[in-house]
Amino acid sequence: MDNGSLNNQRGVVMTSDGSIKDKGGRLLIDNKKCQGCMTCMLACSLVHEGKEDLSTSRIQVLQSSFETYPNDIQTRPVASCDLCLDTPYWKEQGGVDGKQACVEACPLGAVRLSTEMPANLENGEDEVNFRGEGWKKIGYPID
Repeated sequence: MDNGSLNNQRGVVMTSDGSIKDKGGRLLIDNKKCQGCMTCMLACSLVHEGKEDLSTSRIQVLQSSFETYPNDIQTRPVASCDLCLDTPYWKEQGGVDGKQACVEACPLGAVRLSTEMPANLENGEDEVNFRGEGWKKIGYPID
C-alpha cells in the first residue's frame, strides 16, 4: 500500500496521506464497474486546473492491454484529493456536503463518496460493489 491508501485491482478506498479522511469522506471506486473511459480524470483536471489534462488529475485510471476483465482496470490516487473543495473552475460546492466532479462525471456510477469506511473493507475484504441487477441484465457479474 502506498501513500496510506487501500488499493488493488478491483476496488479502492482513495486516501492520500489521510487527506480525504481528514475531510470527513473518501472516494470509493468499483473497478469491476469502471470501464476505463477516464471521464473522471478529465473532470477532475478541468475543475482544478481549468483544462483537461490526464496528468494533473487527482485520480488515475490505468487500463492494461495485457489483462482481461475484471483485472484490466486499476485506479490510483496520485495527489491529495480535496473532494473538490478548492475548484476554481467549477461553480458547484464541493466537500463532503457538496459535489465531486469525478462522481458527477462518471457515466456508470463507478465512483462514489462515502463518509464512512464500508464494513467489508474494515473486515479485510478488498473491493466495493456498486453493481446491481441492471448490471447483471447487460451480461456483467454482480458479485
